[in-house]
Amino acid sequence: METVDPLLIAFLPKDIRSMFFPYASVQLGALILNLLMGFIMASIIGFHFRKYASAFCNRQDFSRLFPLLMLTVILIITVVKASLALALGLVGALSIVRFRTPIKEPEELVYLFLNIGVAVALGAGQTLAAIVACVVTLLLVTWVKKRHSKDVQENGLFLSLNYRSDDPVVNIAISDVKNILEQYVDRLELRRFDTGEQHFDAAFFISIKEAKQIDEFMHTLKQKYQGINISLLEQHNIAGV
Repeated sequence: METVDPLLIAFLPKDIRSMFFPYASVQLGALILNLLMGFIMASIIGFHFRKYASAFCNRQDFSRLFPLLMLTVILIITVVKASLALALGLVGALSIVRFRTPIKEPEELVYLFLNIGVAVALGAGQTLAAIVACVVTLLLVTWVKKRHSKDVQENGLFLSLNYRSDDPVVNIAISDVKNILEQYVDRLELRRFDTGEQHFDAAFFISIKEAKQIDEFMHTLKQKYQGINISLLEQHNIAGV
């Protein structure tokens, strides 16, 4: 039996297509338009994430996933909305999927949901609503970020601590680390803390006014935790190249 060219099916009149090809109900032109709009908006969201997000990760690499996520969801929603059977089948198929990659930063998850939300709107044919919602959301988030940044010192730094010890007498507690840092920094935010037997890994966002504050808390930390590894990174450099 000869197969029919999908492009020919897409450009046939709707009544003829529905008569001879009842399952070929996806509008190819609309799908291509939504995929292009999705790619553009995913790129804009990625740019916004790299510029304004404060997540402690490589924002450049993470944002490269946005277009692929956007286009995939658009395709799924476009196909599924045309058939109830496909929708029910998708529920069963996705029930066996397990995502193993941990998302530790809430801000990363928020941007992923923004991409998914816009993609669902585009896949459902609500192109104008998707564009307006995306633009308004990013503008509001930008306004909030800029307003919040006025209260943040210009010399904000990410502080990473890594400590390993074979001495069972050493007491490891996040409260001790925070108490030491609070004596020397103007602002302190705990971003991540992983601990185990005689070791810990911690990430903080700190603000300082003078460079000597760094020397002071580094000296105190090295006295209390012999062999501790300390790394400092400017906030805007997290995005990578």
